[in-house]
Amino acid sequence: MIPFGHCLQLWRKKRGMSQALLAQKAGVPQPNLSAMERGEREVSLRTLRALALALDIPAGVLADGVGPDIEKPLVLTRDRLERIAQAVTDGKSLADPQEKKLARGAALLVKGRLRAAGHRGKGFIPDVSTKTPWRSIAAAYRPEEIQSLVERISEKAAVYDPGPRGKNK
Repeated sequence: MIPFGHCLQLWRKKRGMSQALLAQKAGVPQPNLSAMERGEREVSLRTLRALALALDIPAGVLADGVGPDIEKPLVLTRDRLERIAQAVTDGKSLADPQEKKLARGAALLVKGRLRAAGHRGKGFIPDVSTKTPWRSIAAAYRPEEIQSLVERISEKAAVYDPGPRGKNK
């Protein structure tokens, strides 16, 4: 189960709709829809039904926080976490489509933070609520699993980051 706003946004994007189009179809002001997606506005039963109808899904799907195409998550073994973290730090592609998706999402979030931290920032928790690519990942994986992946990426980036003399650590 994912938060209502995340679920709503995932379904809207899955249907290829802008906020303006969904708002129009559901008869909801666009600023209100935006606030709903951010989790800043409560939703009435009437609005929930209108949004579900506009998205062509049962209202219970939105109410229960069931996102579209939530794949059964990978079992994140130590080897798999290492492989994904290595792919993110090296920029290499992975053969497994689910690993590739997880690596792509991790790269979108982590690379900017690692750059900002000089490739030495460790122990941070990704803010999954503000990153759209992370919403489906956050729905599928436990926070501890995401944290473990982020820490491994941070460690690998620190190992491969040239120091002040241009040498690897």
